[in-house]
Amino acid sequence: MAVDVAQQRRDTETRLRALVREAEEMDAKIRAYLADRDNKPHPRHHEFIERIQNMRLDPEISNRYLETLLDNLQWKVYHLSRAWGQLWDNAEAARKRRSGHFRQAEGKGSENNRPDRSANDKRRIYSVDRLWAVQQEKLESLGENPDSEDRDAFVQRIKQRYGQLASEKKADEEIVMTFDRKSRRCTLAVKKHSKSSNG
Repeated sequence: MAVDVAQQRRDTETRLRALVREAEEMDAKIRAYLADRDNKPHPRHHEFIERIQNMRLDPEISNRYLETLLDNLQWKVYHLSRAWGQLWDNAEAARKRRSGHFRQAEGKGSENNRPDRSANDKRRIYSVDRLWAVQQEKLESLGENPDSEDRDAFVQRIKQRYGQLASEKKADEEIVMTFDRKSRRCTLAVKKHSKSSNG
């Protein structure tokens, strides 16, 4: 039984690492498609983002190491999805200008993109929702007021922190969530990649 759990953990780690590579490859697929829509396949990145953000570990095999790997994968995809959304919006705007529809759509062009963008935003914020829930549970368990921080302020703070850490972290480091007892807030921090997968 123990051997079986250890094997499942190894398989899960391999799958999570493969998904990290897939996320990096998705970036190239999106750029290729936007540059040549007639000859390149649609990257289907929305389905990929949703699949990653909805991923859960089997409680039977879950441990701290795998949870960290999954969290980091979800944060990576969350961060990439924002860049992809921007890339897509820019490409759409350029296409409209080229095709001459831009003048007709002026004045309501931003509304035209709105439904797609709000769907993207819902997907993008999924990970942040999860962190928000974690912070509230943590505060409740400490007997604090879980609404002591406004949700929008929380989202803004986490996004800024992630952007800052993502640009500073080294190759052997990863971004993890931590709870700062002093400020009574969930925050993000950088730590070295863990070597062990049995913890």
